[in-house]
Amino acid sequence: MTPFIRKLNIGGVELKNSIILAPMAGFTDVAFRRLCRECGAALTVTEMVSVNGLAYGNAKTRTLLKLSDVESPCAVQLFGSRPETFAQVLAGCESLSGFDIVDINMGCPMPKVTSLGAGSALLSDIVRASEIVDACVESARGRAVTVKMRLGITDSCGAEKFACEMERAGAAAITVHGRTAKQLYGGLADWDAISKVKKAVGIPVIGNGDIASVSDLDKAEKSLVDGVSIGRGALGNPMLFECLLGAQTGLTRRQAAIKHVEYMDGYFGSAYAAVNFRKHAGRYLHGEANSRDLKLALTAASDVSEVKRLLESGV
Repeated sequence: MTPFIRKLNIGGVELKNSIILAPMAGFTDVAFRRLCRECGAALTVTEMVSVNGLAYGNAKTRTLLKLSDVESPCAVQLFGSRPETFAQVLAGCESLSGFDIVDINMGCPMPKVTSLGAGSALLSDIVRASEIVDACVESARGRAVTVKMRLGITDSCGAEKFACEMERAGAAAITVHGRTAKQLYGGLADWDAISKVKKAVGIPVIGNGDIASVSDLDKAEKSLVDGVSIGRGALGNPMLFECLLGAQTGLTRRQAAIKHVEYMDGYFGSAYAAVNFRKHAGRYLHGEANSRDLKLALTAASDVSEVKRLLESGV
């Protein structure tokens, strides 16, 4: 029996189990998060949301804050580089009022984020990172503030020190992706390094990296982390959550894909859903024999009814 069926408390927010959907830019929109919650994820986190975009009232940025009826408790992930902007947004943006947890991204390695001094760039500026956490705690209206970090820029030698400073600044929990920024998404996650971070702090530590099956939980259990955060392993397979929890609803990948695109249709409209489902389609059909023609047909579909017809056809 997996230990991660246990409840997890993050700054006074109680989760029904310890398995969380990781935020993934371009993928964890409200439709996918809803599906993952229905499959058992105890907490879902929005895609990265720019505090600058919120501060300037950017309409596209605010669409990332849509929530489904099943997302309680819920978390928003913010990124930026200026403590005062975080404070301004948390104190004044009513669009954030529905979230129970504020997660600060200090792990994204992509240049469009790090060039702004945000994401994993903060790993090399521990003072600024600490100031951001402190500003968020002061302005979060009692909500829990957490941090998502990587092991470091090029190595993990400073990971424990960084995590300890985030705890000192007021972070209620830390999620550690077991890779460096230099690794991007290549190589294997270092669960031994995650374990060292866990032993260094007194707040909950959630491990992230390469959890795609029940057997993968062994390394997480050995690391003594308090919870696990599932990212790419859930793409095209939201049923992974129920598998990790030892439950089965009998939902097939095709059935999950149909529910997914229906949810996208409900939140965003048919044309948008048909186009944006394309990046998910291949993942749902991964491993199916002779699915090449179906994948090609799905990339040409222009509305949800056509996507559903193709998925239901059994081709």
